[in-house]
Amino acid sequence: MNRSHLGVLIRMVTWPKKVVFGAFLASVLTAILGILVPWVTKSMIDSFTSHIDVTKVFLLVGLFLINVILSGIAHYMISYLGEYTIYRLREKMWAHILRLPIDYFDNNSTGQTVSRLTDDVSTLNNFVSKKVPEFISQALLVVGSIVFLFVLDWKLTLALLVMAPILTVIIVPIGRRLYTVAGETQNEMAAFVGKLSNVLAEMRLVKSYSGEKKEYTRVMESGDSLFRLNLAVAKLQSIFSPLISGTIMLMVLVLLGYGGLRMADGSLTTGAFVAIIFYIIQAITPISSVASFFTEYKATSGATKRLYEIYSLSEEKVDELDEYTNIFDGQIRFHNVSFSYNKNSKVLQDISFTAQPNQITAIVGPSGAGKTTLFHLIERMYTFDNGSISCDQLQIDQIPLSNWRKMIGYVMQDSAIMNGTIRENILYGVDDADEESMVHYTKLANAHHFISSLPEGYDTVVGERGIKLSGGQKQRIAIARAFIMNPKILLLDEATANLDSESERFVQTALVNLMKNRTTLVIAHRLSTIRNADQIVFLDAGKVTGMGRHDELMNTHRKYADFVEGQNLKMAQ
Repeated sequence: MNRSHLGVLIRMVTWPKKVVFGAFLASVLTAILGILVPWVTKSMIDSFTSHIDVTKVFLLVGLFLINVILSGIAHYMISYLGEYTIYRLREKMWAHILRLPIDYFDNNSTGQTVSRLTDDVSTLNNFVSKKVPEFISQALLVVGSIVFLFVLDWKLTLALLVMAPILTVIIVPIGRRLYTVAGETQNEMAAFVGKLSNVLAEMRLVKSYSGEKKEYTRVMESGDSLFRLNLAVAKLQSIFSPLISGTIMLMVLVLLGYGGLRMADGSLTTGAFVAIIFYIIQAITPISSVASFFTEYKATSGATKRLYEIYSLSEEKVDELDEYTNIFDGQIRFHNVSFSYNKNSKVLQDISFTAQPNQITAIVGPSGAGKTTLFHLIERMYTFDNGSISCDQLQIDQIPLSNWRKMIGYVMQDSAIMNGTIRENILYGVDDADEESMVHYTKLANAHHFISSLPEGYDTVVGERGIKLSGGQKQRIAIARAFIMNPKILLLDEATANLDSESERFVQTALVNLMKNRTTLVIAHRLSTIRNADQIVFLDAGKVTGMGRHDELMNTHRKYADFVEGQNLKMAQ
C-alpha cells in the first residue's frame, strides 16, 4: 500500500479557492508580523540608551494587536478548511459505499464499515482540522525566525541548528513505529465496533439463550487488544516527548551561554540579544509541534489505510435514470448461466429457461439449490461467470442499472424494514406516489386495516428492523412497497409465507390482479403456489433438472415428486 493514500483522500475534496487564498494570506501576514515584532523590539531597546522613542512603542503595540487579530482570523479560516475537508470526505465516502457492489457487504461486517466512516474519519478530522493548521502557521514562523536569526548572528544560529539532526534521529524511527501501531489500532477498533454492533442487533437472541457471559468475553477480547495497543502508543509518546523537551532545553542553554559571552565582549547589543531570545522562542516553541505533526501524520496515515482501500474499490455503475430505456413485455431468458461466489465451487451451472410475460414461473428446489442466488443475478447484485440473461432480447447488463432495478419489485421471505414510519417504508424508492395510490396498494396488500388501527396510522414508527410489527405485518408492508413501484417484473420469495390463511387469500387475490402484464418469478414452498404456476423450474445442486407444470413433473420427474412429498407440500393446500 502506497503511503500517499492520505493525500489521495484529501485531494478528493474540491477546495473553496477564496477561503484557501484568504487563509494562506492571513497565515503569511501573521507570520510576517510575528517576525517583525522582535525586530522592532530590538530597535526600541537599543534606542533606550539615549531616549525613549514613543513612536516605536506605539508601533510595537500596534503590530502586536494586528498580529493577534490576524492570527485569530487565520486560525478560524484554516480550521474551517479542515472541517470542510472532513465533511466533504465523509460525504464522498458515504456516496461511494452506497455504490459498492453487494459482495463488499457480504465480506465486511456492518460494524467494521461504520467504524471506518466514524473512527477513521475522526482520526483524519483531528489531523486535518487541528494539526495541519498548527503546522502551517508555525512552520512559517519557524522559517522566518531562523532567517532573521541568521541576519542578527549567523554563528549563534548555526550552533543552534546543530540540534536539528538530533530531532530527525528521534522523529523518524518513532514515526515509523506509530504508523504500524496506528494501523493495528484502527483495525482492532473496527473489529471491536463490529462485535458490539452484532451483539446489540441480536440482543433478543443473547437474552433468550443466556449468552451474556459468552458475549462479554468475546467482545472484551478486542477490548483487551485495544488496551495493549493504546499502551504501545503511550510508550512511544513517553519516549518522544521527553527527548524533544530535552533537546529544546539544550538549545536554550546554548543560547544563554554563547549569547552571554557575546554580550560580555561587546559584539552583541542588548536589543539584539533580546530579539534573538524572541526569535529563538518563536522557533523553538513550535518545534515540538512541528515534530509532533510528522508523528501524527504517520499515525493518521496508518489509521486511514483501510479507508483508502474502501475508496479504491470499484463501484457499481449506477447511472441516472434513462427515460428512453424501457422494457415492454418483460420476457426474462437465462442462457447457460453459471455463477460462483468464490470462483471455486459453482452455485449455479448452465442455467437455461425462459420466464414469459403475464405468466408465473415458480422456482422450486431443496435448500441450497441456488434459488435466491438466481434472483440476485436477475437484480444484478452479482455478475455471473458465463452465459447471458436477457430481457426482451436485450442483455440486462446493457440496461442502465437504475432503470433495471426500478423495473423490478422484490419481496423477500424475511423482508427488510427500515427504522422509520410505515409511510416511509411503503414509499421507499418511490418519489412521485400520492396518498391515494399508497392507500390503494396497501389495501390490495391487506395492510391498510391494521395500519389504520394503529394510533399513529401510517406515521407509526416501526423501530429498528420493524421490531414493533409482527412478521405478517412486516411482510404485507413489503408487499405494498413492491406493488406501489408498479414493476414490470415481480420477484416473490414466497411472499405470503408469513401470512395467516385469511390474509393470504386477500393477498393472493391482489397478486393475481397485479401480475397482469407482468413477468412473475416465485420461489415457491407451498403447493398452492406451485399448482398456480404456468411453469415450474426445478433446481437441484445449482442445475435445472426439470421444467413443466406441477402435474407433469409429478409424473415425469422422480426427484420433484420426492421433494414435494418430502417437504409435505401436499398438506399445504
